[in-house]
Amino acid sequence: MKAIQSLAIVLVFTIAVCARSADDRKLEPDATFRLEFLDLPDTLETLATGVRRPARLTVTLPVNYSREGKFPVFVFLDGGDGGRGDGLAIPGRKVVPRDFICVSLPLFKRAYNKNEGGLISMEDFLRISRAYRVMLQKLLDAVPNTTPERSTLGGFSNGAHTVAVLLAGQDEFILSHFRAFCFVDGGFGPLAANVLHKTAVKNCRFLLLRGDQPEGMPEREHNTHLARALECEAREHHLDFTSIIMRGHGHELPPEYLALLGQWVRGEKLPQPGKN
Repeated sequence: MKAIQSLAIVLVFTIAVCARSADDRKLEPDATFRLEFLDLPDTLETLATGVRRPARLTVTLPVNYSREGKFPVFVFLDGGDGGRGDGLAIPGRKVVPRDFICVSLPLFKRAYNKNEGGLISMEDFLRISRAYRVMLQKLLDAVPNTTPERSTLGGFSNGAHTVAVLLAGQDEFILSHFRAFCFVDGGFGPLAANVLHKTAVKNCRFLLLRGDQPEGMPEREHNTHLARALECEAREHHLDFTSIIMRGHGHELPPEYLALLGQWVRGEKLPQPGKN
């Protein structure tokens, strides 16, 4: 009996060591790994292309990662169909070279109409909210030493629409795990839907980047009016809100503004030229 007990103890110890060693191989500085989700609804990419590929979440740990520290999360969502979640839409290391856990997520939409395109709207809130809750919770389980402080959720174009929809829907999970939100040439409409006066966003930070080319286009004029209305509302509620025009640029995120985005995410003081 003692021999059996001793063997059981050895086996338990061996399994624990193996599990810990496997975990150590993933949770190390500058490591990248992917989490796959077979049971989630089709991503927007799958709906748009007709090619079935399960959703993925890609994680890149910071170069200064350690199990003892606490690290914020930086998520940036791509535009268009959003991809599968294989990698960040932007070079994550250029934005946050250290300190932040970089995460890529795909986009989700309730239904896709080829004639209408894949524009994310409020009707997609529940589909997005439920999918992201599952995906991000699995991230938090896999990397237990994250912190909401300085954690940032942002996106470009349709990715920015997704972020704004989550805020307009007052997604409790998102608001409890992120403190900063950035929008690059998108998301202004849902964001303007009674978001900035909510108590839940009082201590959050916001960044809007928008192009000014081509001039005179109805959508550019529309975004300008929405951005100015948001600026006024933010001032009224004393929010940390920065709105910047990407002078001479259209629907894009050029290198100089990518660098500025990094400064903002890291909490550094932004240069004044170009600020609206």
